[in-house]
Parts: sequence; C-alpha cells; structure tokens
Amino acid sequence: MLIKLMLFVVILACAALFFIKGGDGKPLMTIEKLFDGLPSSPSGLLSGETETPATPALTRIYKWKDENGVWQFSDSLIDKEGAEVMELDGQINIVPAFQPPGRVDEEKTPVAIPGVMTVSPQEAGNMLDTVTNLQETMDQRKADMDAINNN
Repeated sequence: MLIKLMLFVVILACAALFFIKGGDGKPLMTIEKLFDGLPSSPSGLLSGETETPATPALTRIYKWKDENGVWQFSDSLIDKEGAEVMELDGQINIVPAFQPPGRVDEEKTPVAIPGVMTVSPQEAGNMLDTVTNLQETMDQRKADMDAINNN
C-alpha cells in the first residue's frame, strides 16, 4: 500500500508541473518543453545526426631535464640546452575502437557423430560402472530421506 501511495505522489508531483504557473504566468512545464530537442522520428535517434566536436590544433610541448636530472614539461618556450619540442595532435585523448583481426580459417575439429563411441570399450565399461554406483547411492539417500520424513 505504501508503494502505491508513493507512486501516486510522484505522478501527482510530475503532473503538477503542467499546472503550476511560473513567474511569467505560464506553466512551468509544457508538452513542447518536454519533447524539445528530441528528433521528430525514432529513426533520428539512430541516424548519427550528432555533431562531433572539432579537434584542437597541434599543441607544442617543451621537454628538458633540469639540473637534478628530472624531466620537466611546459607549454612555454624554455631556453634550455637540450630542450626538445614535441608536437601533439588533437587526438591525444581519443582511443580508437577495437578492430578485430581478420578471421583465420582454422582447422575445424570433427564433430562427434551420434551413436559412434569416442572412448574405448574399457573406458565405456568404467563409465557405466560409475553411473550405476551413482544411481545406487542416490536411491539409498532417497530411501534414507523418505524414512526420516515418515517418522
């Protein structure tokens, strides 16, 4: 009952936004505001009509070792002996999508044909003994459980 009451209150609060007037005398929410920015058809969601942000131009980074042997980096030109200029493109934080390697035709393993044994007759006999012992153990445990439940 409490869940139904809470659900009713949430729905009522959402619906109230369509009736409560704002400072300009218009409702706080309208159907037009609700659907503003959505594509006109569901296929518009899948069409990839989103704009990709422009990538920044090249960035120059200056790299040098200080007197303590520690590497220093700066975007300002430093007049130090041994300073290196590194140019980084705008794609430095973009990770390319995984491209799976081309499919290699692997040697297919033969599929077992139904009715054909893939184990030796000796192994088949051992497996049959194991299954028989397992079935006897299960039958004994069931009999024990039935005896306990009947008492």
